[in-house]
Amino acid sequence: MEKVPSKEILAKLITVTVLNRTGKKIDEFQMRGGSNLWVFIRKRGLPIGSACSGVGVCGACHLKVTEKYPSSISEKNDFEKETLTKNQKSPDERLACLCRVKGDITIQADYW
Repeated sequence: MEKVPSKEILAKLITVTVLNRTGKKIDEFQMRGGSNLWVFIRKRGLPIGSACSGVGVCGACHLKVTEKYPSSISEKNDFEKETLTKNQKSPDERLACLCRVKGDITIQADYW
């Protein structure tokens, strides 16, 4: 079971910088600390995979976190690792639907 974010994390506004496949900045937005990354990407109107409606089984919302500070994103659990492997995704990628953001990050995906 996922750990509930602390009050300090929930009180923070986090900046998420979005890069396209070539590394060009295409968007930047703020979200509440401890929130689900996939939900905010969808709210922002950016295209992101969602064949499983964000429950972490399809692997369609895979992306790379290219810049982060220590502990700025939730740790990858065994379920996420298995889903990435099963869907032939790189082990250095993350599933947005299973990520809770706790600090400023930069993300990149090959479908942007």
